[in-house]
Amino acid sequence: MLCDADRDALAQALGRHYAEGRMDAAELERRLALVYGDEPREALDGLPPLAAEASRRRRRGRRHGEADAPAPGWMPTTERFLDPTTQRVMRVWVDPADRRRHYVAEPVP
Repeated sequence: MLCDADRDALAQALGRHYAEGRMDAAELERRLALVYGDEPREALDGLPPLAAEASRRRRRGRRHGEADAPAPGWMPTTERFLDPTTQRVMRVWVDPADRRRHYVAEPVP
């Protein structure tokens, strides 16, 4: 008997197969019915193994939106925050051209 987490993992695997074009929406629906029905182990029959996903653990160092230094033209804001992963104080900068926010570590005093 599979637990809910195992069934959810199977459903996620089916979602990846669907996203990679290995089945249409009707086939995905049919296989999901197997996952949450009486035959969950048959849901992946005939599908190739999935490539390993990149680790989702947070990495040390730069992350999305983070820059080593502000680019010319970026405007500083008064907004600052403590990055919970690195414990660095980050300042928010905005690029007026596209209104994107960027995060630059404040110098350590």
